[in-house]
Amino acid sequence: MKTVFELRKEKINKDGLIPIQLIVRHDGKRIRKNTGLSVLENHWTGHRVKPNLKKEKDNNYQIINDDLQQIEDKVNKLFLYLKVNDIEFSAEKFNELFEKRQQLVENKFDFFQCFDEYIEKGKLTKTPNTTKGQITVKNYLKNFCDDSGFIISFDQVNTPFFETLMEYSYQDKKVKQNYFAKIIKVLKSFLKWSEEKGYHSNREYEKFIATEHDVDIVYLTFEELMILYNKEFESERLSHVRDFYCMGCFTGLRFSDLSKLHLANISEEHIILSIQKTKTQNHAIKLNKYAKEILNKYKGTIYEPLPRISSQKFNEYVKECCEEAEITQPFTIHWFIGNQKKSLTQPKCKFITSHTARKTFITNSLLLGMEPKAIKKIANIKKDAVLDKYMKVTEAFTDDQMDKAWK
Repeated sequence: MKTVFELRKEKINKDGLIPIQLIVRHDGKRIRKNTGLSVLENHWTGHRVKPNLKKEKDNNYQIINDDLQQIEDKVNKLFLYLKVNDIEFSAEKFNELFEKRQQLVENKFDFFQCFDEYIEKGKLTKTPNTTKGQITVKNYLKNFCDDSGFIISFDQVNTPFFETLMEYSYQDKKVKQNYFAKIIKVLKSFLKWSEEKGYHSNREYEKFIATEHDVDIVYLTFEELMILYNKEFESERLSHVRDFYCMGCFTGLRFSDLSKLHLANISEEHIILSIQKTKTQNHAIKLNKYAKEILNKYKGTIYEPLPRISSQKFNEYVKECCEEAEITQPFTIHWFIGNQKKSLTQPKCKFITSHTARKTFITNSLLLGMEPKAIKKIANIKKDAVLDKYMKVTEAFTDDQMDKAWK
């Protein structure tokens, strides 16, 4: 369905006013309706009326534009009514409903049933991690409804809803600001999809704004990485975890991609595989000497190419590895809950997880002088903004080094 407004120039009156006509196109049919509004041709933008100049007398542009918007909204609601009630479109039915004075009553689409459809349809094109994130957001909104008593429907997704959800998230659930921003991002994506599907015509969601703050990047310095890499562990379990973690530090590969690594992906000089998160095919990474040493260590063993371990156990064990390697200096991270800044100081080993391996690769590559373009290619970074966060970290590091050298 497409709605436009056009001038009927053949109907211009003696004062130069031209009637504005509504034209609706749908399913190969075109319907024309008089709006009862008129405008001077030089005041018409092709869609709305221009504001008059100070030297001109008032052309009522605000009143006319408000009337045109109401007509456009009425047409959108009319088509939504037809869709919701499974009524076949025809010019006769359109004219009948358009001329009705009473409000059209819809049999409303269920918000969460539509969310389920959005997730299912998305599985055809989205990565498993994206789908998992969408399910998490849907469940979060369900919990919000259960805990707050708020009943979400498409026509109630407005500013009061957003403010209630934000208050629930920050005050009751104590979620971090960046997590709330991700919830809103998924919610807005779903609402845009459902609007395009014709399930609602409420565009209040476009006003929702949830900003993200830069987070502290936790990584091992090159010296710490070498200490961990060369550490002799009595436990084979810890030795396996350390090697898997260090492989991520030396290649920039995510835990999910390292976990599915097979011999077929490894040549003498490269790892070649498809990246799960970005759906990149045949991504090639040059093996440096440290990565080669780790792979050679497991060649011909039952663990080849690398030992495998669940992500839950891995994050527990890698902290143990770093503690034994004495990577225990105090480290502070910061985050926001709403507008309140929070901090936590612990031994650095407590903050090491599978995610920090990739961050260690990117940060140390920058500090060791690798070109940012090369890092983007190797680490398969799609957006400049992602790498910019690491640039800030390395700038702070080099500033600190300058101060120490020239104190």
